[in-house]
Amino acid sequence: MENKDAFIKVFPFVWIYTAIVGAILWIFVNQEWGISFILGSVTSLMTMSMLYKNSKKVLESDVASAQRMAYKNYAFRLAFYALILVISAMLDSFEILATAIGLFSFKIVLYTSFFFEKRVDKI
Repeated sequence: MENKDAFIKVFPFVWIYTAIVGAILWIFVNQEWGISFILGSVTSLMTMSMLYKNSKKVLESDVASAQRMAYKNYAFRLAFYALILVISAMLDSFEILATAIGLFSFKIVLYTSFFFEKRVDKI
């Protein structure tokens, strides 16, 4: 699996991971943890989708405008993460720690897929 393909192929696995972990947290911890994890994970999916779509535009432009667009997109993603975490902290129906863990869900699944892909190649 190439790196560009891995980014696209991991999206369905993240949805499955989100549903399973969200349901487990909902059942075994409490409802707030399940909903908060799902909020963080869906936010992660949305921002990674935006990253993928915007990276094509960045690659097609010249160096100076590509740097500006990359900085602007990165700042937007970080500000959106901060907004989600602030909302999660302010509302009683969300758990901030579960939301933060959910924000890492895309990277967890992506790195896990890279790990297993390398293991399969060595066998």
